[in-house]
Amino acid sequence: MRLWVMMAFASIWISSPALAARDFRIAGQPFAQTEILDARGLATAAGEPAILVTLTQKARGRLAAISKALLGKPLVATLDGKILTGPVVREPIVDGMVDFTGFASFEESEKQAELVSGKPPVPDSMED
Repeated sequence: MRLWVMMAFASIWISSPALAARDFRIAGQPFAQTEILDARGLATAAGEPAILVTLTQKARGRLAAISKALLGKPLVATLDGKILTGPVVREPIVDGMVDFTGFASFEESEKQAELVSGKPPVPDSMED
């Protein structure tokens, strides 16, 4: 009985829409959840809700190439085919960290960040 309950819980947990693999794309290029080190909702310097996405070393090169090709144009981010945001690229993104703005609230940016990465944000410190 205990094994069945554990298996049923694992099945529900894995099939949860919040934890299921999502189709996250930047400028039409897919970025797997394994390529996302962290995604978190936060406030920009101007105080607006945003998502900060941090990519793996391997994925950083692709983002740098994409952003160089799109200088002065929108860098559209989509999740499961729906546009999240499309900020204009002002300079190449070479550090693998990209901010996406345009969310209605901090709650929305936090929720979308977790859907993008498939996991809660990495703690700010080991004490968290």
